[in-house]
Amino acid sequence: MEFRHLRYFLGVVEHGSVAEAARRLHIAQPALSRQIKYLEEELGAALFDRSVRGATLTAAGHQLVIDARRMLADLQETRQRVARVAEGVEGNLRMGITPNFGWHPRILGSLRHFHQAEPQIAVSLEPGLSARQLERIRSGDLDAGFLAWRYPPNDQFLAHEFGEIQVFECRLKLALPRDSQLARQVPRHLAALHDEPAIWFPAEVAPGYDQFLNYQCQMVNLVPRKAQLASDVLSILGLVAAGVGYAIVSDVSAYTCPEGVVLVDHPELTMRHPVSFVYRADNGNPTLGRYMAHLERMRSGDETDLGGD
Repeated sequence: MEFRHLRYFLGVVEHGSVAEAARRLHIAQPALSRQIKYLEEELGAALFDRSVRGATLTAAGHQLVIDARRMLADLQETRQRVARVAEGVEGNLRMGITPNFGWHPRILGSLRHFHQAEPQIAVSLEPGLSARQLERIRSGDLDAGFLAWRYPPNDQFLAHEFGEIQVFECRLKLALPRDSQLARQVPRHLAALHDEPAIWFPAEVAPGYDQFLNYQCQMVNLVPRKAQLASDVLSILGLVAAGVGYAIVSDVSAYTCPEGVVLVDHPELTMRHPVSFVYRADNGNPTLGRYMAHLERMRSGDETDLGGD
């Protein structure tokens, strides 16, 4: 059974006869009669009671009218939905984000404006460290992600298979227990912290970030005493608030910093790292293209009220 058979059947019903339906549908009457006969054979039921006075619907015919109209309406809706998805107007966009960066107003503002402009696109945002995000983008499990693990001396992650849009840059801050002597009298030189316990990311969890911080410490002759390890920024800040030690964190920590921590701008913390929107270059999801265009407009200053950095 094909959809055209249903259209022919409904044409006969709506126009009252095979002859009139054939004329309106621009098909020869014998050919239309054969199509109706084929449909009845396919369904195994008579659709019309035929007599010298004409043809009237059987009970099976009445039921097919209901079902055929529904199926054709569903087909039309499917066509429209597929067209919207193909254009990127509707569909799904799966993105990852490095924990702690989701609170940045630049990202929040971007997502808010994109939702206002494209309400039919369902955006899912999944937290994950950059290395894991990159694996999922490569495998196609994610369309893209906000990554923050760039390491300038060894910046090789953007192979030919990936593209990026830089969203903003981050500075580093010194995180100190608010009531500590260090917070009351911040050392002029970071090298003075060599005997103080440092709270650090495990190298195997975020190797890029570990290399980045080590490089910053080498630049200022600081050999950190890595006394405690924590696998996420919130846990690191929690340990700082508990007075366990100090940490070096991104300035985006200001948006999630607990009350017991003070974030200090130190003149020796000079390195910056970009947060980039990274995607696989051959990803054909139209919704991704729309979001990328949105980010580019944001970078160009075409959209306002996105928050500052």
